Amino acid sequence: MRNEVTKRPSTLFESLFGDDIANNVTYGTGIDIYKEDDKYIVDLEIPGFQKEDIDVQFNGDVLTIQASHTEKSEDETKDYFYKSRRTDRVHRQIRFADVDESKVDGTYENGVLKVILPKKNKEDIVNRITIK
Repeated sequence: MRNEVTKRPSTLFESLFGDDIANNVTYGTGIDIYKEDDKYIVDLEIPGFQKEDIDVQFNGDVLTIQASHTEKSEDETKDYFYKSRRTDRVHRQIRFADVDESKVDGTYENGVLKVILPKKNKEDIVNRITIK
């Protein structure tokens, strides 16, 4: 049902073909985060994406996962009056402590992104302070 308070169509065309209902719907992405021995593991369900659609970064202590995909239509034989395609977007940020940034790794298989974040060795965690 359309919420007229948040968005009112500005033209008859928008009121007939507007995609605001579909754009306001987001699908949940199942996520599991767990520890296994000396690493954290993140399993994120994002079906329908290609590896090229996914961007994973680890900066400081934050893991950022972004993915974006737009359906494409290759049928150029029709003279379209209006054409709409679905766009999926995922953006997740998760904070971790004591991760060895240089060893973070990931795979994407069967719609599941798996990111492995090895923990730093206990010796690596010591913060030495220089006295001035």
